[in-house]
Amino acid sequence: MTVLLGGLAACSPAEPPTPPPGAGALAIVGAQLVDGTGGPPIADSVLLVRDGRIEAVGARSSTPVPEGADVIDAAGHTVIPGLVDTHAHYHGELDRVERQYRKQLYFGVTTSRSIGADPPEKVALMLDARAGRVAAPRMFTAGLGFSYPDGFPAGSPVNRPATEDEARSMVDDLAEQGVQFVKMWVNNMPTPGMKITPEMRTAVVEQAIRHDLIPVAHIVEHDDLVQLLDLGVRDFLHTVEDAEVSAELLDRLRETGTVFSPTLTNIHAGWYWLDHPDELDDPEIRAAFEPEALARWSAPEERDQAATSPTLEVRKERLARSMAFVKMVSDAGVAVAVGTDSGAGNGSWNVPQGWGTHHELVLYVEAGLSPMQAIVAATATGATLLSKGDADFGTLEPGKVADLVLLGADPLVDISNTRAIDRVMQAGVWLDRASLLPMP
Repeated sequence: MTVLLGGLAACSPAEPPTPPPGAGALAIVGAQLVDGTGGPPIADSVLLVRDGRIEAVGARSSTPVPEGADVIDAAGHTVIPGLVDTHAHYHGELDRVERQYRKQLYFGVTTSRSIGADPPEKVALMLDARAGRVAAPRMFTAGLGFSYPDGFPAGSPVNRPATEDEARSMVDDLAEQGVQFVKMWVNNMPTPGMKITPEMRTAVVEQAIRHDLIPVAHIVEHDDLVQLLDLGVRDFLHTVEDAEVSAELLDRLRETGTVFSPTLTNIHAGWYWLDHPDELDDPEIRAAFEPEALARWSAPEERDQAATSPTLEVRKERLARSMAFVKMVSDAGVAVAVGTDSGAGNGSWNVPQGWGTHHELVLYVEAGLSPMQAIVAATATGATLLSKGDADFGTLEPGKVADLVLLGADPLVDISNTRAIDRVMQAGVWLDRASLLPMP
């Protein structure tokens, strides 16, 4: 009786009794754990999840499993954080956008940024996704980006201000919509001279910063990179293609915390399917492709046209230069995140959602990064970039959101093993992958 009274005295009548220590906890035991920080993997680990977050992580020998916890024997597996794609686009009606979200989740992409092609109704959908009301990665968005009138991307209904005051007003509108980023296309395509002016860039960046929004720039030219750095931009899409980057500029990029999302996959996908036609028979890839793109790459006449394109060799050289850029900046200590440009192309859509994130890792390793460096780029680096600093996701550490991918093969031995996915967890919940990507 004394014990019972003591127990009742420990909580108010409105509180339920304290559950046993393991109730509601999930322990993943025995896997090699790659936590996303770049630290050494834990060969025989325990990862404890409770209430959607990571409660404990460590070696099995020193990390107890609470009595009553649900235990998953993951011996022979590797667990990595959920993947972060910093550069994606979503096209079509809202129901089609939601299907694209689910494709990413199937491939373990638990966080994504839509960067520059979202009218207000898509921004609203992404905010719903961010709040957990839509099955989707943790979504970030820039709404509609900024470009020169008649400039790149040609024909897209993005913001094309005629005056600096108009540009500032457009940024104000984006802030009211609830976006987190402001994107600019700063390149000459399709015609030289059709590039957003330095004065207009200044107006956009300054107004974004006033609203505590992060300015992001699509660049390919050295001088544009320098001018935007001077304005305070630290988030760049693609790579410098027209000039060498000096040691002094590399030092500056590192010291300012600048991050690049190179999107190598978007370049490679313009002929990848010619070199790997057998992959078009892979059920996962067929399901991940948009139907129009799959039909085009499956058509012999379309494949012949792509194989004989007069720009093919130029694009292959561009990929080689961009891969060399990734290796150079990484060796200099400049951060590289993983962005794929999935969904880009005004109907070409050469990069299947989700698949592209994994292929970007393959290209990073081919460029000279280690598998561990590639995984860090796709997890911790992307999470830090999207969160303005400290992120509560992106690594497998106590207190972080439990987004993770359980793999049946070791990605540190072969980076392509990030596609050997057994299970995906988002915010502590195992996803039903079969429902996310119905196979054709």
